[in-house]
Amino acid sequence: MKKTPEEIAADLADIARRRRQRPQKDLSPDAVSQGQVHGLLARIQRLRADGRLPHYDYDTLKKHYEQQANEEVRLAQAEARQKRTERLLAQADMNPDWTFNNMDHRDPVLAHHIETAHHFINAFDHWEQKGGTAILIYGSFGTGKSTLAGAIAHELIQRHQKSVIFQQWASVVDRLFFGVIEDQDSRNQYRRALEEVDLLILDEVAANRSKLAESQSSFLGHLLRRRRNLSKSVIIITNHDPQALHRAVGDFCYEALKAFHPVDLALNGPSRRPDIGDYRS
Repeated sequence: MKKTPEEIAADLADIARRRRQRPQKDLSPDAVSQGQVHGLLARIQRLRADGRLPHYDYDTLKKHYEQQANEEVRLAQAEARQKRTERLLAQADMNPDWTFNNMDHRDPVLAHHIETAHHFINAFDHWEQKGGTAILIYGSFGTGKSTLAGAIAHELIQRHQKSVIFQQWASVVDRLFFGVIEDQDSRNQYRRALEEVDLLILDEVAANRSKLAESQSSFLGHLLRRRRNLSKSVIIITNHDPQALHRAVGDFCYEALKAFHPVDLALNGPSRRPDIGDYRS
């Protein structure tokens, strides 16, 4: 039976009324978030009830993550220390074989000096607070002077992260007096490094010379005084005994060295270097 227009209108009005009465879903952000949380909690409860969700203790979890974080920090610190050690060794520019392990501890002269060297290393921080100190290592060529100083330097770098410059005196002279470093800013930077590095080792000072040039002696004296003012220690290596060194460097420079109250280590006797080739014929 065909409905009249009035009946059709009544049916549409009834449908609209029922739709208005149907509850609408709340799609607001707070409602959605709250619903997700409730749903997740319900899911967790079902998994736990079914025995498929392990039970975690908060204190145990906290301890585990703290240990993991501490281990990551430890590894990062170890990596940073290794990189700094490599950088310091490159800056020092030393023979890698100059270590205590490569020295003959059964040699009575070396054994005493090695013990003194370890006292110097262990007290290094103390000397930094007391104006610095100095070691004067002297003796004939090949007796182990550079090796002993290099072993001290390696130990200070690897164990204590100290900066070291190990430099032949002739190289210092070439760089500052004979134009090996041509740029003035670079020379100034090099001079500051000699003054400020934690430990400066000058090898072969006045080697084979009875007297240094006045300009070189004056520079060395000023360098030693500057390091003393900065509480920085120094090792001087020479083939001169103290009296001969005094004559070679002059009063001004020698007094600057004496201000450190240096420890004198004499390395004499036959050469301790391994034979290279056969030069006996």
